[in-house]
Amino acid sequence: VKCRSWLARSSGSAAPSTAAAMSDNASTFTDITGAPPEHAAMYLEMAGCDLDTAVQLYFQTMDGGGGAPMDGVVDEVAAVAAASAPSWWRVIWPVAEAPPEAWRNQRLDSGGGDGWKGGIPQPKNGPCGVLAAVHSFILAEQHSRDPSEIEVSAEAIAKVIFGMLTRCRPGEGSPVRLVRPKQKGDYGPSAEIDVAEFADLSAAQAEVAARIEDFRGPGGLIDLVYSAVFTRGIELVEKEAVSEGGELPLVPLAFNCWLCSMELLSLLLRGAAHGNVGSLRSDGSRNSMWDGACPVGILSRAEKEQGIPMAEALKNPKVPVWILHSGDHFTVTWARSMPSQDVGAKFSLYFWNGLPPGGPKLAELAVTAVKGAIIGKEEKPVFYKPEPGEVDEVVQADAEDKKQWPEQYRRWRFEVFLAWDRPDVEGEVRGPGVPPEPKFEQEDPRYQREGPWRCRRCYDQRFKMANFPGLISDSPDRCPTCEKPRKECGWSIWMPFAELPPKRQAGIMDRFAKKIEPILWTKWPAAEIVDVSGGELPAC
Repeated sequence: VKCRSWLARSSGSAAPSTAAAMSDNASTFTDITGAPPEHAAMYLEMAGCDLDTAVQLYFQTMDGGGGAPMDGVVDEVAAVAAASAPSWWRVIWPVAEAPPEAWRNQRLDSGGGDGWKGGIPQPKNGPCGVLAAVHSFILAEQHSRDPSEIEVSAEAIAKVIFGMLTRCRPGEGSPVRLVRPKQKGDYGPSAEIDVAEFADLSAAQAEVAARIEDFRGPGGLIDLVYSAVFTRGIELVEKEAVSEGGELPLVPLAFNCWLCSMELLSLLLRGAAHGNVGSLRSDGSRNSMWDGACPVGILSRAEKEQGIPMAEALKNPKVPVWILHSGDHFTVTWARSMPSQDVGAKFSLYFWNGLPPGGPKLAELAVTAVKGAIIGKEEKPVFYKPEPGEVDEVVQADAEDKKQWPEQYRRWRFEVFLAWDRPDVEGEVRGPGVPPEPKFEQEDPRYQREGPWRCRRCYDQRFKMANFPGLISDSPDRCPTCEKPRKECGWSIWMPFAELPPKRQAGIMDRFAKKIEPILWTKWPAAEIVDVSGGELPAC
């Protein structure tokens, strides 16, 4: 899993109808995207004032509809940075200008006020990876506490920062370097920086404690990144980051935002800037770089999208704390004790998202691990040739069921097609130890519907015909398109979710699940996950 850069956007916003709500959404839009106010007004108008839709439209426009950063733009601005900034600048930042407010004003504390004292709010999009790394290490120490007793205190932050910098040292005798601008708050490329070197770890720890209010305040997050890079060494960070297919800078520019790369997250979590978090190295060997290197784990949606499992040490960390990567944002989840690996185990996870509009929010999730947990090496999926009677394709969910039970896809019925003998389809043959797929009868009365029907053979040819076959209402016994009898060409049947084969259930779950579910399923396959409050699952 090679994750380049991430932008933070969340879902679940409702469409407002007042001018005040429009103004609030415009402000949130600019916070998330970094776009100017006039763009906010334009995209909100295009989206009917729905914030989530407007944000998605913006990012789709910026990247041409895909999920990867604009490589040409990144390369261009990186070249500018290299030409007009210090040599170390291009390793960290993408452009020869001061980092945006999202970085300069971000704090490393709970924000005060009436919010949860155990969380770190993130007002604007950008530094979520750094926040997730810091927060995960705090939770590694405090996860067993009741959430009301977890605290992002000055002492906790100081311990995390010192631990991060100690791990960043390239050797046991190497010094810790604390870096900050000589003029407080000046983070431009021409600003002079102060580099304090500590060979004595006790002295370094004392100095981190002495500077802790600066670390917790505006700009302190940048000081942490600078200190980690300089402690590791510029040349070594540069070498590590570009290995295994990685890239620089550590904070790339994409979608008009300065984002966190996996290389930066890796540097903070385990002290090295290798960004490969997958189970395999670039040469195909097992990725053991994370073994024993970090107490917390990472679960990523990219595992499902790219088909490469996370490194075993990240999926099965020493403590029950995981950074969640949704493909465009980093958040954290944890349990008070290590969840059971058994099939059917029930446990609670807590989840924190600090970024609007989905946060700042703390949520408690009730999890039922219906298939247990993934604890070791995973087998590579094998495609077996469908046998007649197996569920071959799922067409759609019942519209009335979706209306009656919104988002509760486990209660819906689905239109499906059964497989038939296909000489033109190739696949592996199941061996003696491979259990067969469930088979069903085409004419089973439990799954029939009176009235209009859909032709199986025409549906199978829909891409060749460039036409999605509709329901046939005026020819009950023969398909007018392929001109075959209904009994010969076959028809779709309707099955409840609970009676579908596990493989088809998994596909439906990926298709209709809330964004957080497929991420957690990479650890607890097909787990049932509900918000204890009774509301929707949190945005991640």
